[in-house]
Order: sequence, then C-alpha cells, then structure tokens
Amino acid sequence: MVHAKALKFISLIFLVSLTAGCMDTGSLKGILVDDGMNKLLPGGTLPEEEFEAEEVDLAGSGESAESIVSPGIPEVPTYFEERSGAVYPKEYRLLSLNFQRAIGSGEEKIGGEVFNITGKTSGYNMEDACNVFNYVNRNWQYRYDKKAEFFFGASQTIDSGYIGDCDDYSIVMSALLKNMGFNTRVVTAYNESYGHAYPELYIGDDRDTAYEILDYVAERYPSAETIWYSERVPGEGQETQYWLNFDWSGSNGYRHPGGVYFQGGCIIYYPNGLIEF
Repeated sequence: MVHAKALKFISLIFLVSLTAGCMDTGSLKGILVDDGMNKLLPGGTLPEEEFEAEEVDLAGSGESAESIVSPGIPEVPTYFEERSGAVYPKEYRLLSLNFQRAIGSGEEKIGGEVFNITGKTSGYNMEDACNVFNYVNRNWQYRYDKKAEFFFGASQTIDSGYIGDCDDYSIVMSALLKNMGFNTRVVTAYNESYGHAYPELYIGDDRDTAYEILDYVAERYPSAETIWYSERVPGEGQETQYWLNFDWSGSNGYRHPGGVYFQGGCIIYYPNGLIEF
C-alpha cells in the first residue's frame, strides 16, 4: 500500500501544492491515503557493516543483479512559473544563486568523478544514480560549518575527500546527478531546533514511470521498509511531478534513496532559479 504523507506548503508567490509520500515496499501499487508526515529522529545512523552488506548484491535478497531491470530517469521537467516575473526576497535570491554557482562549478572534475563511480560517460539510468548515492554516502564525512551561508563548489568538496555538512552534500549530489543529465532540486527545511538541506531527484510527471523507479529502489535495497518521495502539482490541469528523496544517509539513518524526510518548514530551490515556499 502507498501512504501519502501529505504536507501542504503555503506559497507566498506561487499557488503550488507539494506533498510528501512514502511507498510501503510490501505492496508497491496502492492508493494515496493518510495525511501527515513522520518525524525525523536525528542521529539514528546505521552501523557501517550494515551499509556495506547492502552493497554486496544489487538485489540483496538472493536475486541476481541482472534480474533487476534498471529504469531510465525522465528528462528535466518544465517549470511553468519561470516567466512569472515573481520577485523573491533578497536572502532567498542570494541563496539560490549560491546553490547554482556551487553546483555548476568544476564540471570537468565532476565528469571525471561520475566516470570514476559508474565507469560510464553516457546512457545513465537509475542504477547509476543509486551507485552515485552509495558512493557519496559511503565516503561522506560530516563536518559542521559555522559559516552556513558559505558554499564550497562541488569539485572542492570532492577534492577535500567528501567532507562537509548537509548543504555541501546537497551540492555534491546535485552536481554529480546534473552531470549525468538528471535534474535535482535542493530543499532547505527548518524546525524549532535547527535547519537542514537535502536534494531530491526528479523522477517524472507520469505516475507509472515514477513507480517503476520507486519499485527498482525497493528491490535494490530490500532493507527499506518505505521509499519516500514528494509530489508537486504546479497548477490546475498540469501534470503532477514526482521527486525522490536523496538525503544524506547520516542524517536520517536510512542507507538508501528515499529515506524519511526531515520535518519542518521548507523552501525549495530549483536549478533554473525558481523558488517555492
């Protein structure tokens, strides 16, 4: 059964509906039901040996890697609000520009790292995206950044040995996936205690295509009880867009794409400069 853990974001600029959902991997084709969002419990990480165990076999449950067909990932979506002429607060515009600059820097270095991880220069699919997720999370070393407003370029963080905080992780993951031709957005979230940033991967505006990708993730990571994703409805009569949570595993304790979402008020930054509240 699929549980839609719905969360409405009230936009000061756009009339946009965004919901977060999770897929119960016990029954993958269900109906969207149930409101609310599960609360993230910080610090609940898994031991390293558990993460490595998931790396041994693509299926992880006795099923051969070749028996799981890796789906492709849809192309970049259309952003219907990009010519709306909306004016954003200065701090949000600066943050958006900083994300774009950091993600877009050092493309040659990023391309080399993608090849180092996947052994490919084109023809990427969800298997490759998962390989990137695994590699980055296996090598990531968290370091608190007192200057939270300053973002290193993705290539700088890679050169430093994958050391950084949540916004550095979001930038690196977005840069690698962008180089592969995929689309991501960065979400900043805040609650009463602290803030967080995480990337999401666009998995299409067709439900069947999105669910094919979610099915693949569920099969590849058999320890995953749920696969979390979010939905964006740009406006009346427009197709629902699906986004897969690609958050850092150290912050949510889930060693797979689609871990539980951080709960808090969100601001979403898209690669074309669109900002949603």
